[in-house]
Amino acid sequence: MGDHVGGNGVFVGSFNPPHKGHIRTMREALEAFDVLHVFVRYNEGVDLVDWDTKRIWFERMAESLDGRIATHKMVNEEVKGKSYTLEDFFEFMRDTERIIGEPVAGFVFGNDYTELLPAFAREFPHAFFLIAKRSVDANGEEYSSTAIRNDLEGHRQWLEPYVYEDLCERKDRP
Repeated sequence: MGDHVGGNGVFVGSFNPPHKGHIRTMREALEAFDVLHVFVRYNEGVDLVDWDTKRIWFERMAESLDGRIATHKMVNEEVKGKSYTLEDFFEFMRDTERIIGEPVAGFVFGNDYTELLPAFAREFPHAFFLIAKRSVDANGEEYSSTAIRNDLEGHRQWLEPYVYEDLCERKDRP
């Protein structure tokens, strides 16, 4: 993986729903950071489940990752999907130290943000940036929350059992 830089790492996403690729990325990030602060974007009416369910999923994930995950709820009604501007990223990245109350050593991004890395490094020269590779299943298909939302049964193996069960329960409600 690389060097252990220690300190606080930050990982942000909608995790709608969180899947095993996200968990693999968190595991990888915990090789670099002592604690990983996961900022979970939540938009009522957009997310598949309510905040309490999502929060419980992240508590269970944190337990499986030695309790080194701190979850933060992030609400931004203006941003849907991956429609962030570079300034949106910068503003959020500047706010993370204030939000967690401690210095941030670095940030975790998926490889779909690789092209932004030079701009991030210029704006935050002190930070370590971990670019996580997309996880793929046995068939070579990239793990994707969108794919799961479009075909829950077809991607069941990508989910922790408790996530799958909660999603099925929601789907079966009138």
